[in-house]
Amino acid sequence: MTSEPVRLAVVGTSGIGQLHARLAAADADVELVGLSGLDEGAPEVAERLGVPLHTDFRELADLGLDGAIIATPNRMHLEMAAFFAGRGVHILVEKPIADTLAAGREICDVAVRCGVHLLVGHQRRHNHLVRVAAELVERDLGRLVATTTMILMKKPDSYYREGWRRTASAGPLLINLIHDIDLLRAVCGEVDRVQAAASRHVRGFDFDDTAMVLLHFRNGALGTVTIAESVPSPWSWEFSVAEGLDFPISGQDHAYFAGTEASLAFPSMTLWSYHSSDEGTGWRSPIHRRQVEVARNDPYAAQVAHFAAVIRGVEVPRVSGEEALRSLAVVSAVMEAVRTGGVVDVDDVLDRA
Repeated sequence: MTSEPVRLAVVGTSGIGQLHARLAAADADVELVGLSGLDEGAPEVAERLGVPLHTDFRELADLGLDGAIIATPNRMHLEMAAFFAGRGVHILVEKPIADTLAAGREICDVAVRCGVHLLVGHQRRHNHLVRVAAELVERDLGRLVATTTMILMKKPDSYYREGWRRTASAGPLLINLIHDIDLLRAVCGEVDRVQAAASRHVRGFDFDDTAMVLLHFRNGALGTVTIAESVPSPWSWEFSVAEGLDFPISGQDHAYFAGTEASLAFPSMTLWSYHSSDEGTGWRSPIHRRQVEVARNDPYAAQVAHFAAVIRGVEVPRVSGEEALRSLAVVSAVMEAVRTGGVVDVDDVLDRA
């Protein structure tokens, strides 16, 4: 453990990589020592932050790194994670951990073999709203019965100019759904089985662009997720929660959690319940709302600070490689359910990885 600033580098200079770099540079406990990327705006970002830019990510290993943040396309995560782990550099890799479960498992294994910390960028777990929602579901909702989540948005055609975004290793299931699956696991508990139906008739790329998912939680609750990325809509995390990513905020809830004692609208944190638990209380009784106040925070900044704290040895990883692998397994189970039309067990999917 050291009191010196943690020396970090960022690999990947697209929008999310630039965000990580800015936040690392602004953290008093971190020294941003380098960037690697080929994006058009990379030289300007490196100059503004006052750090060298390398086109070959391997050159960053010569900078005396404590940790590396990998913010590149999913298919590149394994190669880069293995490289840095092999040099004793701790890793924070953007979600999903990889484009396949096999690659994700290999990333976890190489981190263990090399004795480095592996964190995965499911930044929503660092959001105070998610933490409080989990507490409310546990404390106030009684027995969780059902949850529903909407991921409805319209990505512009320009989003797909980058070729990798049109491939099977991209698409809204791996890029968007996995965020909400991880959030639901954090709030509701483990998902055991999934069913799903999907379509790719809008975009016509190598992935499903619309899907309906049914989740069977271990605690007996059921959940639905509706995802489409070609529709005008105010109902998605991006439009409900301000995270500094320049999405217009709609002020609309996009997720709901229903229990035997109360229900929660998210992220407005509106708790609905009856004041009486008498036998006659029910749908004809007045229902009451309570607004739960939550101090807002920047989860991306919190994630960078957490990474530094893990490297210092004062915190343990909030989203480990194994934890992220489970979220990827749920999404992989969804994809299998789409192909087979059946009910898919998440543990079976993990066992085959």
